[in-house]
Amino acid sequence: MNHKRQFNHDSLYSRLFARIYNPVMRSTELAHLLKKRKALLSEVRGKVLEIGVGTGANLPLYPAEAELLAIEPSSSMLKYARKLLESGSVRAKVQLMQAGIEDAQVAEATPDGGYDFIVSTLVLCTVPNQEAAIRQIRAWLKPEGRLLVLEHIQDGRQPHRWIQRAITPVWKHLGEGCHLDRPTDKLLKENGFRAVQEQYFTQWLPFYWAILEPVRR
Repeated sequence: MNHKRQFNHDSLYSRLFARIYNPVMRSTELAHLLKKRKALLSEVRGKVLEIGVGTGANLPLYPAEAELLAIEPSSSMLKYARKLLESGSVRAKVQLMQAGIEDAQVAEATPDGGYDFIVSTLVLCTVPNQEAAIRQIRAWLKPEGRLLVLEHIQDGRQPHRWIQRAITPVWKHLGEGCHLDRPTDKLLKENGFRAVQEQYFTQWLPFYWAILEPVRR
């Protein structure tokens, strides 16, 4: 995968976005998403890749048995993740890397045999080519590995879906590439994954929470 990045993750706006991200998301995280993150990550062990670690919301939730490579294309976001890592609240062994899923250094860091777990929370909405990213994730997982997902998805209701589609061209620029209307749950299953556990829930957007395994060929 060699997709040209659509956004400058080191721009003035990106620095502002990183600064306000945690305050803007705090109430939603505490009221709804934190317990979903905890449930998703509670059994993670071994070699782990987190795609789009952002400001590090997941980092304190990993068990000590996890050996984590956490990638993020935004240096501004990574600054906050690094501060969290330095605070002493993280139990897992963590390496931070400024990179997107399409970057060569991520592929080069993949352990022999693949990852035990790959984690994606609120990030598949932003990757330049979602289907290619999903296929790459599958290639990096061990055959018995697990993909852990918490993502907002396309709304199945109308006029909600129409509103999502109408807003997305503007929103993706305000939200650093975030697409509101991606059918991520369907695309995961169409590109080599099967849900072991899955939940749908709605807060201000419809969300998909899932533990998935690669379909064996």
